[in-house]
Amino acid sequence: MQINIIGAGLSGLSAAIRLAEHNMQVNLISAQPSARAQSVLAEGGINGALNVMGEADTTAEHAADTKKAGVYIADEKAVDALCEHAPDILEWLAGLGVPFNMENGHIIQRNFGGQKKKRTAFAKSSTGKALMNALIDEARKYEDGGLIRRYPHHEFVSLQIRQEKCEGVRIRDTFRDECINLEGPVILACGGLNGFFPGKTTGTVPNT
Repeated sequence: MQINIIGAGLSGLSAAIRLAEHNMQVNLISAQPSARAQSVLAEGGINGALNVMGEADTTAEHAADTKKAGVYIADEKAVDALCEHAPDILEWLAGLGVPFNMENGHIIQRNFGGQKKKRTAFAKSSTGKALMNALIDEARKYEDGGLIRRYPHHEFVSLQIRQEKCEGVRIRDTFRDECINLEGPVILACGGLNGFFPGKTTGTVPNT
């Protein structure tokens, strides 16, 4: 079985690598190359309660701060899961070679918006680029082994729904203006909401 991932930024690459680690075939579909993804532009850092700054930090406090910063409209289960897994994700990323700022052998964390404690890991002021470089390099290993197949310059057209079940995706090659159908489950990793706010955001606005 092959898994189809729409989007090749931080979310799409992470999903593709994790699936490939479990020997699953992945189609990685994106309108632009990974190096052009919005994820590259992220600067500040990534939060996780590693508790390395002597402040007795916990994942529960991370979750509480995140819910408050989101004025309590974020999905609580999603926030709890994200904060619980954040330390492991940071260690995984560091293991892939993300050059987080380090001191005495551990990741340094700093204060950032909406967080009461120092829990933001960062790579100078180019965290997004550092994350993406490491993930692109890791994904290439699986591309070379045939587990990840890229479809760059392909646009999402529609999901293939049969009897109320998603069984594939239709995409369009923007160079040849040809559509193809790919069978299998679909993961949507198409980015954030910048496209809904033209002129009101510093982020890029291409959005499916």
